[in-house]
Amino acid sequence: MPGKRRHARTGGRSSTSRWILIGLAGVLVVAVGVYVYTSPGRQTTADRPPVVPGAQNPPDSCAPTTGLVPPCGAWWGMHVPPGRDRKLVPDVTAMEQKIGRKLDITISYHDMSNSDAGRFFRGDESELGTDRILFLGWESSIWDENLDIAWRDIAAGHYDQAIADQAARVKSYGRPVLVGFDGEKDRDESGQTSTEYIAAYKRIVDGFRQAGATNALWVWGVTGYYPFRDRWKAYYPGDDYVDWISYDPYNFATCRGADWQDFKETVGPTYEWFQQNGFADKPLILAEYGTESHRSDTSARADWYRDIPEAMKTMPNLKAIIQWNNTDADKCDFSLTGPGVLEAFAEAGKDPYFRQPLAIRQPLAGQPAG
Repeated sequence: MPGKRRHARTGGRSSTSRWILIGLAGVLVVAVGVYVYTSPGRQTTADRPPVVPGAQNPPDSCAPTTGLVPPCGAWWGMHVPPGRDRKLVPDVTAMEQKIGRKLDITISYHDMSNSDAGRFFRGDESELGTDRILFLGWESSIWDENLDIAWRDIAAGHYDQAIADQAARVKSYGRPVLVGFDGEKDRDESGQTSTEYIAAYKRIVDGFRQAGATNALWVWGVTGYYPFRDRWKAYYPGDDYVDWISYDPYNFATCRGADWQDFKETVGPTYEWFQQNGFADKPLILAEYGTESHRSDTSARADWYRDIPEAMKTMPNLKAIIQWNNTDADKCDFSLTGPGVLEAFAEAGKDPYFRQPLAIRQPLAGQPAG
C-alpha cells in the first residue's frame, strides 16, 4: 500500500491506494453459454503442477469455476501503467513480449463520473478483455472535480443511475469480469464508518444483480497491512456479496527503511490470517504486490520474484497475483527494474503453477456469490 495519490492523475494506483489496473486473463469464444480461450503454452494435463505436501490436491479438471477460480494453480498478472493516451492493449502486449507469455490478469481504475474516466469499459479495455480477465476497480470519487463521494450518499440511492449505467455496460459486455469497490478502505482516513461502507457496497452489488449483470464477480479488498488486521472484519459485507478477497502486500525495504522480507514473508501473514479467521472459503487475490530494492544485495530483488512459484504452492487458496509495475507517490519503485529482475519475473511466470487453462463459463442468472 504505497503513498496516496489518485489514479486519475497518474494512470497508476492511489498508493494509499484504492485500487489498480486491471485484469485477469483470458477468454473467450461463445459456445452454448461457455467462453473458451486457448493460447499457445497454456497448461495441458501433462503440465499440471505436482501435488504439494499440505496443499489441496488438483481436481480431475483444471478448468476454472464460474467464479473464475483456477483449481490447479493461480492466475499470473501485472498492472501495466497506461501511456499518456491511456491505451492499454499496446502497452500490455509489449510487456507480454518481454516476459514471453500472455498475462492472465490485469486491473484498471474508474471513478463515479459519467466521463471516460468513469465508464466501463474505457478505451480499449474491452479489446484487452478478449483474451484476458478484466479486473475493474470502482472508486467513490469524481477525479476531475477532486471530489470524494460519501458512502452514505451511495447507500441512500443518490448514485443509483450511475450504478444502473455501469451494470448495463457490464451486462452487455457479457463475459465474466471482476469488479471491486473502494479497496483498502481499512486505512480509516476518511472519517466514514464501516457500516456506511457496507451499505454502499451492498447498494452497488444489489443494483447490478437487479439489472441482470450476473457476469460481475465481486472483489472485496483490504490493504493486507498486518497491523490493521483487527479492522478488517468490520468492513466485510458478507459472504453473499463477496466472490473474491484481495489484499496488497509490498516489501518496502529501502523505500521506508523497513526490514527486508522475501515474498513469502511479505505475503504469508495476511494469507494465514484469512485462512484462520473465517474466510478460508473465499479465493484470495493480490490486487497489487511488489518489492523495492535491497540496501546492499543487488541480486535480492531478482531472487524475490524467482522464489514466488514455490512460495505460492504453500498458499493454495491464493488464486491470482497482480504485480504492480510502477512507482508510487512516495517514489517507492516497484517496477521490474534492476539486475536480472525482469528475467526472474518472466521465469517465475512460466512455472506450470501459473499456466492454467482458461475456459470460462457464464454465471447463471441469479447465481449467488461464492
